[in-house]
Amino acid sequence: MHMIDVLHKGDWEYRMTRLMALDVGEARIGVATCNSTGFLASPYTTIHVTRDESRTWKIIQQIIEETDTESLVIGLPISLDGKIHGQGERIQAFAERLKQHITIPLTFWDERLSTVEAQRLLRESGQDAGGMRYARGGHQRKKRRRGHSQEIDALAAAVILQDYLDHQGN
Repeated sequence: MHMIDVLHKGDWEYRMTRLMALDVGEARIGVATCNSTGFLASPYTTIHVTRDESRTWKIIQQIIEETDTESLVIGLPISLDGKIHGQGERIQAFAERLKQHITIPLTFWDERLSTVEAQRLLRESGQDAGGMRYARGGHQRKKRRRGHSQEIDALAAAVILQDYLDHQGN
């Protein structure tokens, strides 16, 4: 990430690169974004995966545009022995296909245990992810209560992104 100095009302303000993270699953893709300072990652939405991959590319591009995302982080499941196996290979292949449809840089980030951490956070909070939204049919709507699976997907993406931000020193 890089910092850009921006003069704002006589004070110096720093603007970080806008990031978005994806937690790619077979049925759903969790999406998280960070605030403009790059300090805090938040669950954003859940994309429901269909057989029409072009629909998935369009939704991801739409989210990139509406959030002014400048760089994408994709969670890569690395096994506890440090190797990339079947699921990781599937996500790498997904990312290679996605690269053909986006113009921003893409980075992989170790997502080991991010879903476990998301489940722990949900249990500890005793509540759902509030205003999280989900994408279905190319539209974004307010999420209705449909179980924790959608919450966990977007929250897992937020865990991945927050880990990435923390590692970058933000």
